Amino acid sequence: MSPALAIALEYSAVALNIVFTILIGREIRLGWSFGFVAALIGVVLYAVQNAWLMSALNGFYAVMGLYGWWNWGRDEASGKIIRFGVQQHAVLIGIGVIGTWALMLLMKWLDQPGVHLGMEAFIASFAMVATWMMSKKVLENWFYWTVGDLVAVVYNHWIGYDGYALLNAIYIALAMVGFMRWRKQMNISSVSTA
Repeated sequence: MSPALAIALEYSAVALNIVFTILIGREIRLGWSFGFVAALIGVVLYAVQNAWLMSALNGFYAVMGLYGWWNWGRDEASGKIIRFGVQQHAVLIGIGVIGTWALMLLMKWLDQPGVHLGMEAFIASFAMVATWMMSKKVLENWFYWTVGDLVAVVYNHWIGYDGYALLNAIYIALAMVGFMRWRKQMNISSVSTA
């Protein structure tokens, strides 16, 4: 792939991902379609860099984009933001840690260790957890994204994708806004149903 095409695709994916995050933060279902297209671009871009876990993660994002679109379109699922308790978060964090370890072992077993394998595995594992939480409208998904995005800023810069590094920095700010909007919406919904 030519460097010019790679840069054009990277910044197209960045723009699409920003639109995705803003729309999801506003609970607008259409956002999932922007995330789906951006994820497909990410599959290709990370594969070019031999960042196989990140490429696979973007494949997961594409599938979750379809699932999120479907799930948010269901009458019983639309509009209900929920919170998880400490036990549920302990389980999800455990899944994230075990997933990180498992992905690192898998990549080593496949003889695809990568330069920053630990970071890549951490980002992939916790992003899968956060994406699932977002599709279920769990309020705390925004915190999981923030932690993963902090690591992803450094990772993407180190592999030469400064557009994605910038995107992850923007995601951190958008996650704060998304959390505040979802919490406000959740409080409004609970007052109106009480």
